[in-house]
Amino acid sequence: MKFTTKEMYLLLLRLLSKVARIETHALQVAYIAKNIGREMGLETWKMNTIGFLHDIGLLNPVHVNQIQKIYGIEKATLNNWISLDTDSDNHSVIGARIVSNISDVAEFADVIEKHHYHKALLDTSNEHDMMAGIIHLADAISVALLTEVPGHETVLNIRKQIKNSEEYLKPATEAFEFLSGNLGFWWSCTDKDILFSEFSRDLEEKPLENSHLQTFGNVLMYIVDVKSRFTTNHTERIAYLSKLLAEKAHLGEERMMEVFFAAKIHDLGKMATPISILEKPGKLSSEEQYIMQKHVFDSFLIVGGWEALEKHRLLEWG
Repeated sequence: MKFTTKEMYLLLLRLLSKVARIETHALQVAYIAKNIGREMGLETWKMNTIGFLHDIGLLNPVHVNQIQKIYGIEKATLNNWISLDTDSDNHSVIGARIVSNISDVAEFADVIEKHHYHKALLDTSNEHDMMAGIIHLADAISVALLTEVPGHETVLNIRKQIKNSEEYLKPATEAFEFLSGNLGFWWSCTDKDILFSEFSRDLEEKPLENSHLQTFGNVLMYIVDVKSRFTTNHTERIAYLSKLLAEKAHLGEERMMEVFFAAKIHDLGKMATPISILEKPGKLSSEEQYIMQKHVFDSFLIVGGWEALEKHRLLEWG
């Protein structure tokens, strides 16, 4: 059975959860952007998917390592992630590069790059600029929801701030004004089960062609390999050797490519391993070894656990 686009995005959701712990923010922006976009006549799958991916650039290992050193992944808040990215263009540009390598949304890479642009820099006659403006607004709403004290007062303050702001596109703020009058909209924004259900419901189950699957694998491989000077090119070498061995073993083209993809993602869990452990010059303590060894289990969880392994032979190879 082929790996699907839906499974690809759910893998990225688990990666955001395990490595950056900003999955709620990603799902909120997807939900808010999708609903604003629907009011404006835009296709919901586009806003849902691009809204979810808007901050994928925060998986930049340099950024992740800073968070790990200063706060620790488990303790870092959304504000911590935002404050460290002093130049918001940085994660936007990196995110655009990542999205440009995801086949079904590559054409929207410019939306990711522009999602922090002021309305004066956007052309409302251009659909991609309009999408960027919607995501900019949805992003601000989500940040406020996640960093302020939950409750009706916060809802009223957000509505007031958006209404009085000159930062966002008028068509987007007008659509938001209509939506925000419904309390069900706000309750949905803060219900994790609803957010996940809404996100996954609008994901297409399109089978990924091998070339697209391998390109996605390349993205994940890059994210892991640039995390540390000790992991540089490690996954790339493992993938190359695994493919070579599969070829020498005459496993056939299909199985060889399965092995190739599995090798690319086998170390995803290392994204959650502290850089201080990966780059420790001396011998690891027993506690550090315990943490280091956990990257195998984290990789298992990120790819989808037993359910994914039983469904896809290609994941078992990893």
